[in-house]
Amino acid sequence: MFCPVCGTLAFPDPSGKIKCPNYNCGYSGTAENKVLMEDGTEIDISKAASSSKTEARDRRVIDDADQQRGVLTTKTYICPKCDSDSVFAELQQTRASDEPETRILTCADCGHGWREY
Repeated sequence: MFCPVCGTLAFPDPSGKIKCPNYNCGYSGTAENKVLMEDGTEIDISKAASSSKTEARDRRVIDDADQQRGVLTTKTYICPKCDSDSVFAELQQTRASDEPETRILTCADCGHGWREY
């Protein structure tokens, strides 16, 4: 609410009365629910309504962990789980740009994934 005399922001107490925080004004009383527009007309805001209704959002979880990503390499990396030498390799910048990229590796045979920094 705003003070009807000076326009300072004032918070009403539970009974609906406000006390202007501006010590020069000193208004104490009920808050008038009218707003004066630039063209001189007054609008009653006591009939204004607000809504906090949220719209339903479409949320989907995409599980692509079973998809092999990257370039298939052979005899460059060895899977620590099954000792296969067929590995998908992908480079991603996971940290700041002045740091080296992260090599994400996925075994083509067993699907085990690991990272090299």
